[in-house]
Amino acid sequence: MKRREALKNIGLSLGYTVAAPSILSLLHSCKSEVEVWAPQFLSLNEGIVLKNLVDLILPKTDDTPGALDVNVPEFIDLCLAKATLEEQQNKFKKGFSEVMKTLHIPEEGPSKLKPEVYDALLAKYFKVDKAQIEKFKQNKIDKLVFNNLNYIRYQSIWAYKNTEFIGKNVLAYDPIPGPAKGCISIEEATGGKAWSL
Repeated sequence: MKRREALKNIGLSLGYTVAAPSILSLLHSCKSEVEVWAPQFLSLNEGIVLKNLVDLILPKTDDTPGALDVNVPEFIDLCLAKATLEEQQNKFKKGFSEVMKTLHIPEEGPSKLKPEVYDALLAKYFKVDKAQIEKFKQNKIDKLVFNNLNYIRYQSIWAYKNTEFIGKNVLAYDPIPGPAKGCISIEEATGGKAWSL
């Protein structure tokens, strides 16, 4: 059986069950330089848009690297290309096409868009109440854009938290756990950090 077929058969898809060892091997293979990245699933312009969205979802801070620093956009593209069923690939492409239209990409390409344009798009769909989300679900275009951006946000966070660097250097990491201590605060156990494993 080909590797791609095997990955598809174990349920790697848009937001569904993820087989950790296989998907993590894809994640760790995303070690290319961001500047020379050539998307495998997305077009070059779509890749630029994805990078800008992911950078706003998980930006770099003084204490932690951003999603771009650990190649999250490359992972999302690679996962879509190699580990997603064709039906779900088509669904993502359709939704991402609507994201591109909503951004009103100029003729010069998406690299000419200011970060404020991407930020306004994310604010429109993420900084809303439940009533507005229900309105999005009633409109075909808004529903496609909302679902697509939610997928990107989910995948970005999942990929970010599962990178080796973040797991070892940002989250609480103990590859050989010691004795179990019940009923202690997370502050006492890990200094307030989530576990990476």
